[in-house]
Amino acid sequence: MTHPNLELINRFFTAYQKRDMDALREVTSPDVYWRFPGRNPVSGTKRGIEEVIAFFNQMGSFGFRPEKWITCANDSYVSEAQRVHADHGGEAIEMDWCVVWAFADGKLAGGTHFSADQYKADDFFNRVLGTA
Repeated sequence: MTHPNLELINRFFTAYQKRDMDALREVTSPDVYWRFPGRNPVSGTKRGIEEVIAFFNQMGSFGFRPEKWITCANDSYVSEAQRVHADHGGEAIEMDWCVVWAFADGKLAGGTHFSADQYKADDFFNRVLGTA
């Protein structure tokens, strides 16, 4: 049996792939946020669907390929452990991440990435974006 919050994540990514902003708004809260810790150009908190989608677009441009290990869900959160691979312009990274999705009132309220090695993640993004 799947959890309703896992179905919401699937609906989010289906709408995202189609670039269907109306469908994205249906599954996200109006004040949706996304946190990406670190000291690099993509770190920080994105607020609102436009900023969250811009963040996902930017992450997609780095060629990230997540390998999902474990996903667990309850009524408030989904946690996903991943091994992530990326290669962008000759710069590569492979490491473990945890993504925690938050839900409220039947909608996606936000999410946070947690890196197994924040220094390594910062180094990758700073090199790829030319700030190192």
